[in-house]
Amino acid sequence: MQFQKFTIGIALATLAVATQQHETTASPALASHVSTKYDVTLQQLGLQTNQLQTTQSQSTPSQTPQSQTTQFRSQKSIGIGQAGQSFFSHPPQLVRAAALPNGGSVSSTYEFTLTVPQDAGQPLKAVTIAQAPSAETVKFNVTNNRASIGRRFAAGPEIRLASVRGDQSTNLGEATVVFNQPVLPGNTVTLSLPVQKNPHSSGVYLFGVTAYPEGENGLGQFLGYGRINFYGNSN
Repeated sequence: MQFQKFTIGIALATLAVATQQHETTASPALASHVSTKYDVTLQQLGLQTNQLQTTQSQSTPSQTPQSQTTQFRSQKSIGIGQAGQSFFSHPPQLVRAAALPNGGSVSSTYEFTLTVPQDAGQPLKAVTIAQAPSAETVKFNVTNNRASIGRRFAAGPEIRLASVRGDQSTNLGEATVVFNQPVLPGNTVTLSLPVQKNPHSSGVYLFGVTAYPEGENGLGQFLGYGRINFYGNSN
């Protein structure tokens, strides 16, 4: 009887060790897959997951080649999602919007200033300006859009534009500027967008700003509305 119990005990111990080895082998890949999907989702919402990744790496007693590869992949995933989709881990900030001049029914130039933070994760490749629905819609002169480094246009070196999109016949109040060379994190850029004329009626008009990171499949990040106050004619 004792010999039979001893034999059963050895079999159970062997089964437990095999099960533990299987879980140890399988769980890192599964955990890496789940963690990657979870991290990408949080990063798209602008949240940090560095603390979670650090906790997971510290819980592993030793760094195997597989765990080192997983850790390197998680670090490179900042700003790169599934299927090669790029996005900002910390999006640019819209810090200024102005019209020069801001009188009613006169030709003007709108300036939008964006700051790309050091921890943006990706350079700034393109910007779309779209007027919110209102009583009057402006018409951008997309052939003369320009950009430069700094908080005011021409405050620093001018940035060449690869293309400017915006069909005034179908997309009134909207223009997209694509930089020839992406604006690197840590820089501030000002867009200069001429318009045919300001609204006739006075008031505050809103212009939505969307930033796109470098990459063929860049995920746009809406930065908010630039508020421009126009002083219309009294007639």
